[in-house]
Amino acid sequence: MTQSTLCDYSDYDYNAKFWVNQNREYEHQLECYIVNKLLKKHASQGTSILDAGCGFGRLFTTYQSLFSEYFLVDYANNLLQQAESSFGNIDDIHFFQQSLYELKLPKQVSAIISIRTLHHLNNLPTLFQRFYEHLSNDGVMIIDIPNYYHLKNRFKFPFSSRQPMTELSPMFYNYDPKYVIQELNNAGFQILEQSPVGLFRIGIIKRVFPATWLRSIETIITIFLKKYHISPSIYVVAKKCG
Repeated sequence: MTQSTLCDYSDYDYNAKFWVNQNREYEHQLECYIVNKLLKKHASQGTSILDAGCGFGRLFTTYQSLFSEYFLVDYANNLLQQAESSFGNIDDIHFFQQSLYELKLPKQVSAIISIRTLHHLNNLPTLFQRFYEHLSNDGVMIIDIPNYYHLKNRFKFPFSSRQPMTELSPMFYNYDPKYVIQELNNAGFQILEQSPVGLFRIGIIKRVFPATWLRSIETIITIFLKKYHISPSIYVVAKKCG
């Protein structure tokens, strides 16, 4: 059995050090757009949402208008406090400082998103079991797979054998998307859609071209690439099968 590890961001200002003035506006715009689009397409009838690994609430405004009740969970208390400072005055919003491996909410939710979290989680069977338990029947989940076998790595390591999980540094993981999808199936989820995300996650490209332009081009390109795991992130939409 895999020993679960936890990555604690409590001593790290994730917003200031990773997002602000770090040339990641393209990633932010793209991820907000994709999350909103996929939720509108697959979870339009939902009433409540869990943001699992919400951080400082970066994605909250992307789903705020689509639901009426919100559950924001993160293990790092300092990030959760930032989220509460920004959005705590909104009706029916709830904040929980918890490990996702020990997720415990007072009710099931209609939808779950978990973006940029699998990087720091190594026990997917336990994680997906917790998500399954907290999702209502026919509820929808969107997860972001950090893909080790993206196009750049395929060229860089053409003869490396495929591994389900690769630890790039302590408590920082990349995955084979096929393995993650298999674990979702094992947990009782049906895969509805896959989408490559982050095709232009290259410093020089982001410095030369505007973020809005890159986001627009990528959303067109990915229409034809949905079945291919060539990008650094793969967004997967999965439905709970009762």
